This record gives sequence, structure tokens and C-alpha cells, in this order.
Amino acid sequence: MTINRERGAVAPGRHRRQRTPSGRRAPWRRPPGRRLAGRWPPARWPARRVEFTGLVIGLACGLLVALTWLAVRGSPGAGQPGAPGPVIIDPQAGASSGGEPDPAALDAQWAAYSDRSTCADWAGGDGVSAVSLSPSQIAWFFSDTYLGPAGPNTGFSRISGFVHNSVVVQTMTGQSSRFVTMTGGGACGASGRAAGPPSSVVSPPQAPGEANERYWDEDGIETGGTVVKFYNRYRPGGVPFVPEGTVIAAYPVSQLSSAGRGPAYGAVARPQLVPLPAYTPPGGSSPIAWGAALLRAGNMVYVYGTLIPDTPAADRQLYLARVPAARLTQFAAWRFYAGAGQWAPGQQNAQPVRPAGHGPSVSSGFSVVRAGSRYWLIQADPLPGSQDIDAYQADAPWGPFDAADGLVLWRNPDVGLDAAHDYRIMYEARAEPALSTRHTLVISYNVNSLGVTAGCVPMSAFTNTATLPRFITVPLAFLGGGGPAGTVQAGAPDYPKVAQQDPGQWFDEWKYPAGCPPVPAVTSVRARTRPGAVTLSWPDAGLGVRYHVYVTAPGAAGYLKQATVRSDGATLSGLRAGTYLATVVPANLRQETGPAARVTFTVP
Repeated sequence: MTINRERGAVAPGRHRRQRTPSGRRAPWRRPPGRRLAGRWPPARWPARRVEFTGLVIGLACGLLVALTWLAVRGSPGAGQPGAPGPVIIDPQAGASSGGEPDPAALDAQWAAYSDRSTCADWAGGDGVSAVSLSPSQIAWFFSDTYLGPAGPNTGFSRISGFVHNSVVVQTMTGQSSRFVTMTGGGACGASGRAAGPPSSVVSPPQAPGEANERYWDEDGIETGGTVVKFYNRYRPGGVPFVPEGTVIAAYPVSQLSSAGRGPAYGAVARPQLVPLPAYTPPGGSSPIAWGAALLRAGNMVYVYGTLIPDTPAADRQLYLARVPAARLTQFAAWRFYAGAGQWAPGQQNAQPVRPAGHGPSVSSGFSVVRAGSRYWLIQADPLPGSQDIDAYQADAPWGPFDAADGLVLWRNPDVGLDAAHDYRIMYEARAEPALSTRHTLVISYNVNSLGVTAGCVPMSAFTNTATLPRFITVPLAFLGGGGPAGTVQAGAPDYPKVAQQDPGQWFDEWKYPAGCPPVPAVTSVRARTRPGAVTLSWPDAGLGVRYHVYVTAPGAAGYLKQATVRSDGATLSGLRAGTYLATVVPANLRQETGPAARVTFTVP
């Protein structure tokens, strides 16, 4: 989710960026080394920087979701799954009164869907990208996905499930939209009861007991009545997430369209899968991950790939292949960029578009679009914690995309690695042709939070707004595409200020090797006894900390009583008269423990 798919440390000495007073237009002051859209002359960017992109949700969602469920399942909030009904969002999100896309309305439709989600509905996720099925239907693809219910003040508490990828089909009728979520099976049906643990739409074959591998979605297009979607497979384990290869999923448009008009719950997608041969170039640390972006140019499709080099500063390199659209799933038909404008068969002949250190480090997910006579690579700045969505221009699909000639299209004032911004991050910005017009480019982006409490409970346990897709609109005039002048527009997300309520209890998970701050100590324990029982109390160690309570007779082997509580006190009964020792051990969500406190007491 993603929950960043590959993760890097913050680059030493990175410059502090100017804050914007508004998210609706380019900032009023030029940051060091870049020009803002339509305003300042180009300036050179740092040649190398540490990579940050979409896999963060894989940690924030994928690794913590099961533990989060255990931690918050008893908390108040969204109701238990019941008999579901279709979710209808009214009015229809999309166009403003001027006929151009409205990013605030696009934001609002996903917030509304999450708030109303029940047991088999999408409730949050990352990796967002859209493919048009028809004038009245859009297929939305997601990577790490929460299922409902959810709420802005309760998070994904009592979640029905979590999958590594999903599809949501939106059907627009008049002024309303109907949403149907598709998984790989196991989600609840019309009865409101789950058939089993939900599965991802695209999953690698696994033997029982194997560590969890996952496919995260990349770009996709519709061609010849089929939606062709790329997924990258990542090996088991935590950060850093390492790609192992690419698979192409082919979805018949008719299948997706029928699901969007069918029963609202239990929809299943089973695309045809075409694995691509994995190839690691010399100097790479993993295979080329294909499908980070797709560009259709006439009857040809350009397929962009990324490579993580085996170097201390893991700037992702850009690779490129091209293939006739009708043969996109036939790997033998691909031709690979071999340098100097040359193309060659065989993946082993692929060369990076630019040598390492001579171009911008690319994200794991981005877009290349044509505007006017130029090609633009659009992405969220991979620098950890950056607020920027950037664009780099070139004369051809293969570049060269020059880091010195980049534009800051938009600076997100709601992103920042501090409590004031709820430790929110932004990643994998993509152009959305299914939503764009001849004058306006719609760009989606992902958000997540790196905030964890003292007990290592993630932000997703407190609010569903941690992982909702967001949108901006960019006048194509900014990119030399013609049309009327205007400003970059963004919605006002209206995030609840969770960390600001108690900033001392929130931490940036990236600052700790295992993702959790040290477990605070229990400093003291008090005991009040009565016949047959004792009430223990202690100072609250921190938000989200749980406590293991053990009671034993001094000198005895083993514990007579033990319990785990989430409050700062516990009452234990059934004790015989005598002297006892109580130990209270603080623990976080991952069962890591901190310094304990003890007290001796006598039961009359």
C-alpha cells in the first residue's frame, strides 16, 4: 500500500524546499536547481540522488496490515460487515461546470467510496491508474488494497481483508457512478459473509507455508478489446523490496464491463497471464522491471522499464522497448532501445536511455506523454518526502530527458515528513488519458503516511485518508500543447490532523531500522489488593502500547496469572492469600518489548 516499493534513505544534505501557500498553482519562489512551470529559466538539478517511489505502501500496508487488524479489531468505528448493497456516488465526479476535469470531484468520489465501503468494497489503496472501457465505464487498477469498512476517523479498523492488487469498475449513469470491486476471489458476497480470505487478482503460485510474494500493478492500456496491464513481481520480505520479474495480465474489456454492471459484491477477475523472461543487465541488482509507463504512438506502444543498479546510490535507470500495439503481449515482437537511436531484438541488447548519473532518477511508476512537439516524462519526485510533481522534456520517446531542464508542475502542501503533515508522502504520479481532455491533463498520485505511534500502530488504524488516490489538473499549455492558459488545480484533501493531536506520540518509521521506535518503558507499577484479587496500575507508556502482565509467587517457577491489556491498568482475581510479584512489560504492535516495571504485593 505500499503501503514504497523500493525505499532509500534520505540523501545527506538535501536542500530544504520552500513551502507553498496554496496547492493550486506554482510556488511563488523558485527552489534551488529547478524551474517552476512557465516561470523561471532552467537550472541544473543534482546529478544523483537517493531513490524513493511507490513501494512504501508495501510496508505501510502489506507488512503491518495483519498486525493492525489484531491491534484495533475491538476498537469502535465502522460497523461489522453486514448485508451489502451497491455503492452509488452522487453527483458524478469528473467534469466541472466548464466541461474540464475537476480534481476536487475526483478526490471526493474515492473518499466517498471508502467512507461507504462494506465488506467487499475497495476502501483504500495505492498504485492507482485508470483505463477507459467505454464512454460510460472506467476500470481503475490498484496495488495494495484495503477492503472495507473504513472511515476518516476510524481508519481501516475491522477490515474485511487486504490484497496486493485489485480492480474497481466505475459505471457512470446520468449524474451518479456505481462502483464494483473485483478481487481474485474470497471476498464477501451478497450475504455479507466472506467465502474465505480474499485473494489478489494477480498472484504468483505459492506452496503452503511459502513466504508471501506479490505483484504490484504498473501501467496499462486498452487495445483490440483487451486491457493489457503490467504487474511487477517482488520477492518475499521487507525493505528493500526487490523486483523479480514482470507479468502481463490481459483482461477482456467485456469481462470488466459486465462485472461493473453485475452484482455489487463478490466480483472476481481472472485475467490471462503472460510472464516475461527476467533479465538482469551487467551492473544491475535485479531484473529490469517492465511496464512502469506505456506510451501509445500511432500503432506502436513504447514500454518503459526501470532498473535498480548495484551501486550505493540506487538511482533507478530508464530502459525502453517498443512493439506494435496488436502484438504487445508477444515478447518476441519487442524491440529494445540499444543506444544512439538504434533498436534491436533480444532483451540482452537493451541499453539504458541515459547512463547512470546523467539523467533524472526515475520512479517505479511514472508517465510519458506527448504535448505539442515534445515528449514529457512526468513523475513524483523520488526524493524522500518531496512535495513535487515534476516534468522533463525531450524530442523523442527515448529522450534524452534532461534533469537540468525539469519543471515543477505542482508542489503539494499537504505532504511532509513531520507531525504537522501527519508524516504523509506522495509517490507514483501518473498521467490519466482516460480522464484528460484536449486542453487539460489529469495526473493521479498516491499518498500514504509513514507515521507510527509509540506502539508502532500505523496511521491507517486511525484514518482511511492515509491511502486514498488524489488528482491534479494541468493545462496542456504548460507543456507546449496549446489550449487556454490556466493554473494547475488541486482539490483540498481536508485530511484529519491525527498526529497533531499528540505529536509527541508519533514517529517517522523510516528513522528506525525495523520501522518502529523503541518501545517506551513502564516506569512504575502500583498495586491495590483485596481478598483474592489485585488491581495493578501504571503510567501510560505511549499511544498504541500494549502491556503484558505477569504475576508469580516469589521464588516459584512459572506464572500464576498473565494477561495482555491495552490500558494502563488490570485487575487479576482468583489469587490465594500470600505475597506475589507482578511484572508489567510494554510491547508494541510487533511484539517487541521495552523496559518492564515490577511491584511486590500481599493479598490478604
